[in-house]
This record gives sequence, C-alpha cells and structure tokens, in this order.
Amino acid sequence: MTRRDGQRGFTLLEVMIALMVFAIISSLAWQILDGAMRSTRATDADTARLNQLQRAYNLLQRDFFQLQARAPRNGTATFVQAGGRLELTTLSGVSGTVQLERVAWRLHDGRLWRDVWPAIDGPENAAAEEVPVLSQVKTVSWRFFHQTWRTAWEDSRQIPDGVELSLTLDDGQTWRWVFVTPGQAEDASAESAAPPAAPEAKHE
Repeated sequence: MTRRDGQRGFTLLEVMIALMVFAIISSLAWQILDGAMRSTRATDADTARLNQLQRAYNLLQRDFFQLQARAPRNGTATFVQAGGRLELTTLSGVSGTVQLERVAWRLHDGRLWRDVWPAIDGPENAAAEEVPVLSQVKTVSWRFFHQTWRTAWEDSRQIPDGVELSLTLDDGQTWRWVFVTPGQAEDASAESAAPPAAPEAKHE
C-alpha cells in the first residue's frame, strides 16, 4: 500500500467554517454596498430637489424683475392677490422677441403652479397653460413692500416695489425669498422702493 503523506481533503468542519466565514464577508459586503446605494439615492434626491427649488426661484425672480403695470384689455386689475394666489403681468421672450405675458402663481394639491395665458389681451374665458413648478409644498404666504411691508395687496391697479414669498415644505423646511420689482413710480428712491434683495433660506 502506498502512503501519501501531506495530502488529505478538507474535513466537514473545515468546509462549514469556510462557508460561514464566506457568508459573513458576503453579508458585510452587501451591507456596505446597500449603504452606498442608499447614500447615492439620497444624494440624487437632494440634488433633484435643489434643482427644483432653483428653477422655482429663477422663474419667480424673472416674473417680478420684469413686472409690468399693465392690465389685460378686458379688465382693470394689474396685480391681483387672492389668498395664496397671485396674478400679474410680466415679460416673456419668445422666438427672440419680448412680449407681455399674463401669469398666476398658486398652490394646489401640494404643488406650486405657474399658470400662463397664451395672450394677455385674449378672450376673457381663455384657458391658461398650467405648469407645476415645485412639489411637496405645504403652505405659501406672500408679503408686499411699498413704503412698508404688508400681508395683503389691496390696490389691484398698482404694483408693489417688492414681494416676499415664504414656502413651507412637507419636510418642515421653510424658504423665504425676497424679490425686487420695477416699482410704482420711476422717481422712487432706491431706499424707499427696494426691500432687501437677497433670498434667505431657513431650515426648521
């Protein structure tokens, strides 16, 4: 009989230990991978959210910076506030031209909407294009500046010198944005016509 010293197979115990170690390593590796994937998804969601907020801010800033004291031909109201809804006239560039545009900002079903009418002097019953701009919005509140801040704008034939929008999101964050407008009078001084222009964000 020939003896083969130093050559033997793995025992059942050794195989079981090896499998157990492999299972532990695999579990740890999966936890690390899953954590990395969760972190990536959270980062992507945060980035998408910030992009959405930035888009909303840019649209609002453009509308108020180009605010026009111009009412539709079939009405007399230039700047109308009704609770959380705001309707105004601004400028829009289409195909290289600049034209008047009637828009409204409103909160509905947890989203901030920007409604746009195809023509400022169109039929009174013309339907607006309803565009959702920001989602997961809990509340909106407006303030208006002319000599002092006020929570309601009652003179619909005039435009304010500044507008403040406060947004409360579903996650509890609060954003406060302040916008400067062209104002009511061309000879108004900068001190009396312009509120602080920098946007401010608060997280609560």
